[in-house]
Amino acid sequence: MDLLSSLRLSNMPVSVKLLFTAVLMTLGTGYIFALANVALKVGFSSEEVALKYYGNEPSRQVLRDIERAESATEEGGAGVVEGEAFSFDSFDEELPVQEEPIVSIPSLEALVSEGHFHLFGYTTIFFLCGLILVFAEVPSFLKNTLIIAPFVASVLDIWSMLLTRFVGPGFAWLLMVSGMVMALSFLMVFVIGIYQLWFLHPKETAK
Repeated sequence: MDLLSSLRLSNMPVSVKLLFTAVLMTLGTGYIFALANVALKVGFSSEEVALKYYGNEPSRQVLRDIERAESATEEGGAGVVEGEAFSFDSFDEELPVQEEPIVSIPSLEALVSEGHFHLFGYTTIFFLCGLILVFAEVPSFLKNTLIIAPFVASVLDIWSMLLTRFVGPGFAWLLMVSGMVMALSFLMVFVIGIYQLWFLHPKETAK
């Protein structure tokens, strides 16, 4: 414990400082691209998030029609006129003209695939951030909060996608809040880490 308490970012050898800096800079670049990806594919408002994962009424109506058709097909063609080939093109004729666009709503399979991929990535990112933060000179409460908060937020992030998709668009706010907690936690670790690695003078023992 004494050895750990004596190790600080400002006292680290240059090789360790370079390693931690490279990790933070690379993760920071990755985070910028991740935010750009969210901006281009989803958006940052609750309405855009809800549209992405819950959809709008025309989209959900199409989804319900497709699910009914697939269910009827699996049951042996019940509800399909004998001798008539089923085609999804018929939905275009049946749908009323509306101003809202039809968007693609992610399936459970797609969300599970996205969720497990993100969780492994989040774990790696925030473990590295937490490891760097362990050696930072910050109050214990702030340090512990910055270590645990992004892990909690990452789990809520995945669950909020599922809740928004299958329960209701109101959970889009949970998705936004969890994303903001992760982003702010990383930003604080980045600023604290870079500052203490290169701009904070190491404490010298009195002689």
